[in-house]
Amino acid sequence: MTSSNDRHADPPSRPQSSDDQYDVGYKRPPKHSQFPKGKSGNPGGRPKALIGISIKDILDGDQMGKNGEVISKREAIVIRMLNDALAGNQKAFGRFLKLLNLSGLKRTEPLLQIKNVFYDSKPMTPEQYEEFKRNFGLPKDEPRK
Repeated sequence: MTSSNDRHADPPSRPQSSDDQYDVGYKRPPKHSQFPKGKSGNPGGRPKALIGISIKDILDGDQMGKNGEVISKREAIVIRMLNDALAGNQKAFGRFLKLLNLSGLKRTEPLLQIKNVFYDSKPMTPEQYEEFKRNFGLPKDEPRK
C-alpha cells in the first residue's frame, strides 16, 4: 500500500532531486517567493457578507420627481406602474389592478341590469332596405332566391 507522499512523488524513471536542487519552471515558483508554511495567501480572507437591507428600508426612502419635487419611492413605483399600464402594458395593468385590490382602493360601481329594451318597430322604406342589403347582406327573415 502506498502512502499519500508516494503518490505525489516523481516517477521512478526520473532521478529524485534533493532539496538544494529545486527545479524552477512551470507551476514551480522559486522557493523564496512561495508562501511560508502555515501562512495564507489571503490573510484577510473572504469579505464578510453584508447584512441584508430590508425592502421596507428601501421603499421608505425619498426620490426626486421629474419636476424636482420630492416623492416617496412607493409613490414613484405606483406612478411608474400606472404610466406603464396606460401605455398599454398588460402585465403592468394587471399588477396595478392587483395593487388596487390589495390596498382596498378599488372602487366598484353597481352594475345596471337592463332587462327589456323597448323600441318602436317601423317598416323599412325600399331605399332603406336596399342600403341595408348593400351594407349587411340579406336579412335573416328573407329567403334566398
